[in-house]
Amino acid sequence: MRTLILTIVLFALVPLSAHAQGAAQIEFYPLKVGHRWTYRATDIRQKSDQRREVVIQVDREEPYLQPVKKGEETVMEKRVGYLLKSTSVNKMTFDHVVVLEEGVHRIHSAGTKIDPPLKFIQRPLNVGDTWKCNSLSGNVTLKGTFTTKTDSIRVPLGIFDRALWIAYRGESQEARLEIDYWFVSGIGMVKQRVLAADHEIMLELEKFEPAK
Repeated sequence: MRTLILTIVLFALVPLSAHAQGAAQIEFYPLKVGHRWTYRATDIRQKSDQRREVVIQVDREEPYLQPVKKGEETVMEKRVGYLLKSTSVNKMTFDHVVVLEEGVHRIHSAGTKIDPPLKFIQRPLNVGDTWKCNSLSGNVTLKGTFTTKTDSIRVPLGIFDRALWIAYRGESQEARLEIDYWFVSGIGMVKQRVLAADHEIMLELEKFEPAK
């Protein structure tokens, strides 16, 4: 579970891409290779006041082949995905995200395949949406429900009155997992909370550096 927490935290920002069939950009997920976000990370369940820095950068495009049923045959169609580089202290990981017709999916997280790909953003995106997920990442089952609503949020970068709040609640009674994301139009993810085991880790955006 400790590995899962680190993977989720280092994932942090998931911007939205456009694929070969013309997926529309969503304002809460700006994407350009070189975009960079710096977060303040704290574990609020630990007594230590120690904080660390997590940096997320859109590293490069990474295509994804999606199996598509056409008649009695299954063909592989290319989608445009992106690799997100996450750096914290001396750790570096890469996540692969892609936009499919039904939503934004995570294909790999920190080098671990997610099967089936985890849909964490619904398309089209409407406040009040709910959807189920049931994926396997390594030996960890991600089975639960996502919900969306709007919220006011304060982070080191500023105060935002109408952030998009996406919450995940796992169904497992043996391994409790809660994830909350707050996104702001034109910026991306400004805050993330992950509750798992004895840890409750918060990421709060300190700086957003658009690609030049």
